[in-house]
Amino acid sequence: MSKRRVKEAATQPPELTGIAQLLSEMPEATLDLHGYTGPQARLRARDFLTTHSRISAGSVVHVITGKGSGSKGKGVLLELTRDLLEGEAANHV
Repeated sequence: MSKRRVKEAATQPPELTGIAQLLSEMPEATLDLHGYTGPQARLRARDFLTTHSRISAGSVVHVITGKGSGSKGKGVLLELTRDLLEGEAANHV
């Protein structure tokens, strides 16, 4: 075997950690908040997290907020979702 093949065989991909690891896992459920207003998104996200913390505790779920291109000024859903996860819904994550 050539030196090049030996080197390729011995090289392992880096281990994923943190957010990269969570994003690489298949989610149990996904909530897409595109098109919702701030108050609508807050209710949907809170209900989604409450439900899935009960029925699939410990599983990965994805909440898609988008970039906010549909709103005037900067997007609000990402910040709103972060605030929800750090506050009211913190005991569900």
